[in-house]
Amino acid sequence: MFATSLIALSLVTILPISNAYPIKTDGLHCRSGPGTGYSIVKTYNKGEEVSITCQAPGTDVNGDSLWDKTSDGCYVTDYYVSTGTSGYVTGECGSTGGSGGKLPGLDSTQSSHARAIIAEAKKESLGRQGCLAGIATALTESSILVYANEAVPESMKYKHDAVGSDHDSIGIFQQRAMYYPNIAADMDPAKSAAQFFAKMKEVSGWRSMNVGELCQKVQGSAYPTRYEQHLSAAEAICSADSD
Repeated sequence: MFATSLIALSLVTILPISNAYPIKTDGLHCRSGPGTGYSIVKTYNKGEEVSITCQAPGTDVNGDSLWDKTSDGCYVTDYYVSTGTSGYVTGECGSTGGSGGKLPGLDSTQSSHARAIIAEAKKESLGRQGCLAGIATALTESSILVYANEAVPESMKYKHDAVGSDHDSIGIFQQRAMYYPNIAADMDPAKSAAQFFAKMKEVSGWRSMNVGELCQKVQGSAYPTRYEQHLSAAEAICSADSD
């Protein structure tokens, strides 16, 4: 049920949000803006921990153009902060998490789709478990993009972000048309999420089950362990939109 040509996203792999992250070098300047041209506000040393409030693109430092705004109100290059990833671990500075802007690690299109999934989970009172399962599955199956498929000609008539070719799998959740014949619903972020959640709620013990295992039970993927790889990203996204 996987699209064979997923768009690679450098920001999708995100580790769990932590209260603080250690600095990897001595004399790291924290600047008034996200770049080396901004004035120095303070300096951190190796081993000190900083809390990251948001992140923003800025001056490239050794191939890393991401900058972290700390709780001190200044910016450090992410290259020298040990977050465990080269991607986002929180929201982008200047955007809002709950009602607009980009969600952590997602572009505007993905963020819009993710909010549709999250809204459906809230509408159905599925709690944190529902949000995590929906977002982790969408990340795994399509990188939260709506896929059409030429093998399902009707899907090409609907608005889509990319075209896949995995059997008759379509939409964000790569739902197979032979099992989900309502193509209009398959191609709609909220409605396809509702279909996913309907099947999820049929799984015995879904509320307390390991999320990766739950995703697999709903999807029946040939690659059952891949959902686990996106749980940290799902945590960041669900947390950012938990208004």
